[in-house]
Amino acid sequence: MNKSVTLATVLIFCGLILGVVQAPAQTKDDRTTDRNQNSATQNLARSIRYAGEKQVFDLRYALREGEIIRWEVEQVANTDASIAGYREESSLRSRSVIAWKVISVDSLGNMTFQDTLESAKEWQQVGDAEPLSFDSQSDAEIPDIFKNTAETIGKPLTTTTIDPKGNVKNRIEHVKTVEFGMGRATLPLPASPVKIGDQWFTPDQLTARHSDGRVKQIKTRILYTLRDVQDGLAIIAFRREVLTPIEDPRIKSQIQQKMNQGTISFDMVQGRVAQKIVHWDEKVQGFEGPDSYLHYMGNYTKRIKADGNAGATSQPATDQKTSNRASQIIKPRDGKPVIRK
Repeated sequence: MNKSVTLATVLIFCGLILGVVQAPAQTKDDRTTDRNQNSATQNLARSIRYAGEKQVFDLRYALREGEIIRWEVEQVANTDASIAGYREESSLRSRSVIAWKVISVDSLGNMTFQDTLESAKEWQQVGDAEPLSFDSQSDAEIPDIFKNTAETIGKPLTTTTIDPKGNVKNRIEHVKTVEFGMGRATLPLPASPVKIGDQWFTPDQLTARHSDGRVKQIKTRILYTLRDVQDGLAIIAFRREVLTPIEDPRIKSQIQQKMNQGTISFDMVQGRVAQKIVHWDEKVQGFEGPDSYLHYMGNYTKRIKADGNAGATSQPATDQKTSNRASQIIKPRDGKPVIRK
């Protein structure tokens, strides 16, 4: 932790008294950086409150107009299926870069951004077949299985408006995409300040079909728990819970990829998700006859790209030491935090 009075501070103070130190004129970039750092400091100060003796946290998004936020996304998935004595395994791996361009922030704090798939590397193998791969940055020939991905590279996928709590106010889908259970683009934050251990949830609904074609609507919810707060990062665990009773294994097999759980690191300084990790491990017996078996396993990681944020004031919190943050939490003797730039 920095000392409250540094040698540099003493020298500047002495220079001002003697009239020999002149502050250099600030450039536009300097003023923008200072403004963004002040905003980050305010975000953290506003997030931390006290209710009696307990520390509570008011989590909010704080995207800034004109900035571009990039995430590195990695996914690994394996499926093991057995039907009528025939077994087949399939695997896929992908690595991509997704960018959010913040278009506007209105007077109420509502933020509008476009998300774009900037690059993708994909690999897939089914059974004993020859594996197929695609790299959007180097491959001229595109296997049919990856053509849909290739066609979306560099194009806006959606334009989304969210409020400071991550609630979607408007969403325009420019390219039709398949949702594989990674979760929503934004994290719905609790309406009121929360303390460590508190929970909140968002309702959701899934659709599946019985073998006779009948559609079944399945009520679920995503349950969130504030597990911890470390160096300005709110660590949030989540999992999907099924509320509608399901007896049919065929129905269970259709929602396997949506049955996820994981953790989210929300950066209270920058006002955004810094990292999201999702896990799947679901087994279903009897989805296509009594001897059928399906096992789906997967991992998905999305983290802010350390060197890819245009307009950002600093690297993401997960890639910095506490001493390099725009702000620090300094705890005096009474235990309550003081926010210092």
